[in-house]
Amino acid sequence: MADWSSLWRRLTDYAAAEDPLTRASNTLALVLASNQPFYPFYVRWVTGEGSWLLGLTFVSTPFFLAAPWVARRIPNIGRLYFPAVGAINTFFCAFIFGVASGVELFLAPCLVIAALSCRKGERVALGVFLVALLGAFLLLHRRYGAPLYLAGPSQYDALLSLNVYSAAILSVIAAWTFSAAWSETSEVRK
Repeated sequence: MADWSSLWRRLTDYAAAEDPLTRASNTLALVLASNQPFYPFYVRWVTGEGSWLLGLTFVSTPFFLAAPWVARRIPNIGRLYFPAVGAINTFFCAFIFGVASGVELFLAPCLVIAALSCRKGERVALGVFLVALLGAFLLLHRRYGAPLYLAGPSQYDALLSLNVYSAAILSVIAAWTFSAAWSETSEVRK
């Protein structure tokens, strides 16, 4: 039988950081990585369509899992690694599902996470990230070609709804998590 308390302790230790913003970013990265195995099931559930292409959404999982490791090795701007991986994953999934799927809406939580994870002294790095993200969006939007995952209009409507709600929920969770981290940061400075 699995020792869940030991696994939980190891995960919290892996996400731990003295800096509250880094800890918040690490926690969100691990939450997202833990949710990725379910995304293909959500897509199948809402569209009624299954495909081996849904497995491609797992490609980014190891990169999300590496976020705490990267944040430890590159203090300060290492927190931008997580939203950068999220943005790259979003563009990759837009290539798979197409623009009509609404998957590009996941760029919104990437922006929220990036903006909330940076302090005033890290604004240059944040600015570079935002310019790169906007540039990639302008370069790629509606230029992915035909989606690999083909579905009918009703399936795309269902997929759009799934992605709208998912991106909104992730944005709210990110704002809530970083709100607590910023409060802790303010208390430490007092």
